[in-house]
Amino acid sequence: MGVYDTEFGSIWHDDFPDGSLKDDYLTIIGSIIKSDERKAAVNITAMSDEQARTVIQQICSLSEGVAYTLGRQSNS
Repeated sequence: MGVYDTEFGSIWHDDFPDGSLKDDYLTIIGSIIKSDERKAAVNITAMSDEQARTVIQQICSLSEGVAYTLGRQSNS
């Protein structure tokens, strides 16, 4: 579970606090990074439409969870 580079920087599993956000991140990474093929783009291309929709929904949910958590922290 190495660093996953995005256009916005690198995301590492330790960037998330223990709990549901980290669990959700690890679930997404497990869906797009496989032990036999480490390149996310290859695995995403091989997904069915339904699998891709599920991963997209998971990413959106994680994004909302992170935004909510950061908003709560900034208002504290």
